[in-house]
Amino acid sequence: MRARLAREQTILILLVVAYVVTGKLGLTFAFIHPAATLIWPPAGIAVGATVLLGYRIWPVVFAGGIVLYLTTLGPTIATAAMAAGNTLEALLAAYLVNRYAGGRQALQNPRNSLRFAGVLLLSSLTVSATCTAASLCLTGLVSWTDYGSLWLTQGLGSFTGMLLVAPPIILYSQGSVERWRPVQLVEAVGVLAALTLVGLVVFFNVPIAAPGVPVEYLCGPVLLWAACRLGRRAAAAALLVLTALAIIGTLNGFGPFVRSTPTASLAIVQLFLGLSAVMTFALAALASEYSVAEAQLRELVVTDPLTGLPNYRRLLEVLGTEISRANRIERPFAVVFFDMDGLKRINDEMGHLTGSRAVCRFAETLRASCRTTDTAARYGGDEFVAVLADTDQEGAALVIRRVVERLAEDPDKPALAVSAGIAIYPRDGGTPTTLLSAADRALYTVKAEKASARRRGLVGLREWSSFGTS
Repeated sequence: MRARLAREQTILILLVVAYVVTGKLGLTFAFIHPAATLIWPPAGIAVGATVLLGYRIWPVVFAGGIVLYLTTLGPTIATAAMAAGNTLEALLAAYLVNRYAGGRQALQNPRNSLRFAGVLLLSSLTVSATCTAASLCLTGLVSWTDYGSLWLTQGLGSFTGMLLVAPPIILYSQGSVERWRPVQLVEAVGVLAALTLVGLVVFFNVPIAAPGVPVEYLCGPVLLWAACRLGRRAAAAALLVLTALAIIGTLNGFGPFVRSTPTASLAIVQLFLGLSAVMTFALAALASEYSVAEAQLRELVVTDPLTGLPNYRRLLEVLGTEISRANRIERPFAVVFFDMDGLKRINDEMGHLTGSRAVCRFAETLRASCRTTDTAARYGGDEFVAVLADTDQEGAALVIRRVVERLAEDPDKPALAVSAGIAIYPRDGGTPTTLLSAADRALYTVKAEKASARRRGLVGLREWSSFGTS
């Protein structure tokens, strides 16, 4: 409990520090008034934290605003009013995101991504911008003739701050970061290099200036690359890198967005970044949905729909992998072919629903009898196959006995019995098909022996569970 409380306190303190530090950084670009800027990361920090931690953290946001504006304007009424406006903006934006855009899942699909941008635009233009402009005008710090420019500056700064900063906070706080494969790491480096190169070309006129050429469109393909290939988190990080390059280059007089005043230049850059963020997050969410759907479809292709076990297609893949592994480590593995005895009789006498349930019962028993390194698959109908890694003849026989014992202990009716045949790699075959054929021959040898014994009245169908080898 104490550890959790200490962790929460640390997070809240870091939130205040981040709010104040990024706010001071943003205010260094305040050209109209020291307390109003087009670059306002605190808005994104406040919204992201409120969505994640809940509305109860509003005093922390308010405290951050008080500290920030006290160090900027001094102790005035406008200080409290502007901090309150920023706090209300964060609460309103978080409420709208939770209510209409999926809350923490706001960036999981294109619809919620577009709604996320829409509610941020609404909240940024209605609360903080109005409070900031009205507070400065009412306290006499600026004239009312500057109200419109102050309102637009703060509104646009809050919107882009929320749109660019809140998504990384939300995305990177959800669960553990997936480990990238080496190929993905190389691709990520490639995206970063391409993004840096494009940023230099577009916003720093490297190697040469190209007046009249819409070089800003070069940013689109790189952001699309990050969104579609590396996911939402990488897209959010790419946008932050592009934002830094765009702002620095434009304020130094380079790039296609340079205008007569720094304020006008920053306004155009922020609009460009805002539109790029909206489209990038929507495309990243769409790509993520397709990736999940593709993974689910691939899983369905290799999974038996009734039992949930791997199907014949997946079985062949596993056998190929095990053959390669066995050749590498020079150890055998076993293939066990199972056949449920009397399934046709169960279907005829008790119905196909009972028969399907019997198939599922055996699948659960087989799965429970195998190790995590083994693969239990449904071959088709009432036939199943177990691929037992690093297992010899005796080990395979032990697995069969385990299956038989568990079936005997199963209280459900009807009682189930099985026959099994064993094949060992490389003794009985060197390919998936030859191994399966060898195990199948061993199985049918056992079934023939059981049929002969049954005709002689030596064994009942429900009492015999046996196995043979190829």
